[in-house]
Amino acid sequence: MGQLSSVLMPLLQLGALGFTAYVFIYSLAIEYLLRPSPDFQSRGVFPRKPTAVALITVFSILLLILMVTWMRLLQVIWTNPGLMPLGKPSSEKQEASQKYFEKYDAFIADYDGDPLWCNKCHNFKPDRTHHCRELNRCVRRMDHYCPWAGGIISETTHKFFIQFVFYGTIITTFTLVPMAYFLAERIRLLGSKPATWIAATALAGIFCIFTGTMFFTTFWNLSINYTTIETVQRGGVHNIAMLATAGTSRSKNSSRASRSPNQQPPTVLKEVQRDASRSYVLFQTQPFDHPWDIGTWPNLQSIMGYSIWQWLVPLKMSPCIQHDDIRGEFGWAQKVLDMAAEYQEDRPGMQIHLLSDSRRRNR
Repeated sequence: MGQLSSVLMPLLQLGALGFTAYVFIYSLAIEYLLRPSPDFQSRGVFPRKPTAVALITVFSILLLILMVTWMRLLQVIWTNPGLMPLGKPSSEKQEASQKYFEKYDAFIADYDGDPLWCNKCHNFKPDRTHHCRELNRCVRRMDHYCPWAGGIISETTHKFFIQFVFYGTIITTFTLVPMAYFLAERIRLLGSKPATWIAATALAGIFCIFTGTMFFTTFWNLSINYTTIETVQRGGVHNIAMLATAGTSRSKNSSRASRSPNQQPPTVLKEVQRDASRSYVLFQTQPFDHPWDIGTWPNLQSIMGYSIWQWLVPLKMSPCIQHDDIRGEFGWAQKVLDMAAEYQEDRPGMQIHLLSDSRRRNR
């Protein structure tokens, strides 16, 4: 039903958009403003060619931008939605390979220090991956399943979804204001209330509120690096397994902030020995500490890109899909680094790899 709705909802939106475009361009701009009938002119409605041309031009440009953005969003949803591969149905957590996670200095873990496991997909889940019940698959950095947008909103589609609702807010606002103004004028001068004008105004108003709310909510969550799912789960704790080596010299972590008197000391659940060369320290964050909040501007850049054109043009994918930083799937918040640094300082000879400057790479 979820997948069916993701087909029906866009079709309904497309129909509503086509109807509104017809009313706005033909009925309002052409028939009412550009060439009103003699009956209209006798009752005070005179031609306003500059206004009509301006409304048609701007509306057409905004409609083109919206459609290109929407098509780009649907194209990525259909071809690269960020799905995790399925494991073998016979696979068990204790027997599955954790090789994928060995390249990282830290990852989200369970209470045993193992990566999170999905019993439905029979596979380990990288950080911020969630199981989508509509697709019955695990999805990387899943935000939510949106039938109105046409499918899953994840790390590959989040940027294009934000652009889609942003341009949707702009075109619906642009449509709503002239429609409401000239509908009021028509009622005053002609005493007529055409049903098509009322319907188009209502649709513009409804979708203006809907897309505007979605844009500002999603953009705010993005600025603090929360997905919709993580917002619902906000206040919980995270277990972070950090690769550690004993008996080596350590590099000083100059970026660590001093701990305030009221700050909690790091919570360490256990130390886990994987093999002769790999051991991990299992930390637990404090409630409401978000481990991926790296700052407002870097948070926004991780999804939207590094230039204004990447923010506005629905072409380039988000930087966050690269996963090329050996410190983890995503950048770690300063609180996570401080927690590791404080633990390391109390243990001479202990090296938390996450704090080693030589292992950091720029995205």
